[in-house]
Amino acid sequence: MKVVSMLKNKNLWLILSVLMTVSLGLFFEATAAEKKMIILLDPAHGGREKGLALTGDVYEKDITLAVALAIQKELATDAKMAVVLTRHKDETMDLEDRREIIEKSKPDFVMSLHVNGGFGKEAAGFEIYYPECGEKATAEKKTDKASKTNAQNKCQSDSLKMAKSVQENMGNLFPRKGRGLRKADLPVTEGMGIPALSVEMSFATNAEDKKKLLDAKTQAEIAKAMATSIKSFGR
Repeated sequence: MKVVSMLKNKNLWLILSVLMTVSLGLFFEATAAEKKMIILLDPAHGGREKGLALTGDVYEKDITLAVALAIQKELATDAKMAVVLTRHKDETMDLEDRREIIEKSKPDFVMSLHVNGGFGKEAAGFEIYYPECGEKATAEKKTDKASKTNAQNKCQSDSLKMAKSVQENMGNLFPRKGRGLRKADLPVTEGMGIPALSVEMSFATNAEDKKKLLDAKTQAEIAKAMATSIKSFGR
């Protein structure tokens, strides 16, 4: 009788062990499936910080927010993406506010939106900046030199990958208007080691560019071009 009882207990534990293994496997699969790529959009300026003037009552802050909201709408149906904005309305936000949101959100990519100006009235087109990707050193996060270098290389590689995609898709929208890719530190992500871009969508100081920026249809097309690049990056 004792032998039978022991066998029953052994079989019971075996069944429970199998069930637990299957359950854990399903849990981790579901967790992995639910993980979304976090894209953070940073519409430049806002509130008192108006940015460049396009008309007497329309400023850079209005254009960047309109395009950011349109990008968010374009990506809303993508189950693999979660979009975070540094601002959803016309409000004043300083650099530290934006950096705090980025650090809390832990995004996979940051895209900062701007409108260009200067260089004379003939200057036109879009410019794309990507960062050096220097990683912030903290007491809590110590990495060896090789690991740090690998992380920086991946950050810069991902930033450049997105930059080229945005350049291509914006180039389809504005043929021969691309002013190239430029490497530069981005204040909103400096020292964070997060892949990022700063996109100067067009020139407020150029009559043709300004007309396009003020057009709601063109704003939607710019947003679609950006969203296409983000989707491509996430694949």
